[in-house]
Amino acid sequence: MKVFYISFLMCCSALMFSQNVGSLFKEEKFSEIIALENRSSGFNGEELYQLGFAFFREENDSKAIEYYDKALEKGFNNPIVFFQKGLSEKYLKKYKEALQNIDKAIAGAPLAEFYYEKILIYYAQKDFVNEEKTFSEALHTSREKNDWYIKIVIAAGNFYYTEKNFAKSEKIYKDGLSDFPKEYEFYTKLIKSLNAQNKFTEANQYFTIMKSFYEKKELPEDEMKFKNLNVDEFAWKNQWINVHKYFERPKNTLDGLYILYLIDEKGEKVDRRFKIEKTVQVEKEDAEFVICEETKGGGHITYPVAFKDDSFTLESLRKEIINILDKKYDAVGSFKPQ
Repeated sequence: MKVFYISFLMCCSALMFSQNVGSLFKEEKFSEIIALENRSSGFNGEELYQLGFAFFREENDSKAIEYYDKALEKGFNNPIVFFQKGLSEKYLKKYKEALQNIDKAIAGAPLAEFYYEKILIYYAQKDFVNEEKTFSEALHTSREKNDWYIKIVIAAGNFYYTEKNFAKSEKIYKDGLSDFPKEYEFYTKLIKSLNAQNKFTEANQYFTIMKSFYEKKELPEDEMKFKNLNVDEFAWKNQWINVHKYFERPKNTLDGLYILYLIDEKGEKVDRRFKIEKTVQVEKEDAEFVICEETKGGGHITYPVAFKDDSFTLESLRKEIINILDKKYDAVGSFKPQ
């Protein structure tokens, strides 16, 4: 009777520990799940997966894979097991195996998150052909439209923008906006794609939409704080110039319409900063805006380039900034703060 009682207690204890894995997993107490590893022989397939995931969260991918395999051996072949196994293999840089398992996960459940990690693997391998194929498949096949899908839209749009396929980038962001009409980053990137094609009128239409979000105080913190939007970028020699447009039309002298940043060759810091600002108008026919440069230490330089009003295009602005950088104009005035 005593032997039976002890055996009964041991069985109950094992069952209790096994049953606790699920509740610990829901509470994300991963270190406590790992502490139960020596009892894992009694775990079912799902619990073995949860143990593997606990090791994954503790950054032990080799152990995670060991228990994902055990979960599969016990018949728990949920797509999430293949995905998590592939994810651990990705972190171990076993890209071939990772892709095989993520493909199995996608076959069972074509989720945006699965596609996104597959995209990242191809990117890490610099396999841009398959990266592009995966973008296309993900955008047409993903079962869900969530934050992971948004990441795919942004990654795909950036891919084509970098490849200078601005029309494709434009289409991806427009399609994205049909699903997420208040995804503000889509607007910013769409505006840049349109301006890169010199579709200035259409780009301004989307800028007006962003301006309405600004007026309602709906935009992210940076746009609300700096009151402008990155609308264009163009190259000068080995450097890039980022163009930002202010949401509020200038009312007072020195107020800005645009601000432009010349980024250093490493892409790490701003070399020079130019501003298209409102100037003094003595007569109605006088130009309303001039190009100035804000120098280090608070200096201010004015160049002999003026615009009648705000109807000038970004194409003409790019041209004049490049002329300044190429030293085709001399400054006509400057001052330094006292």
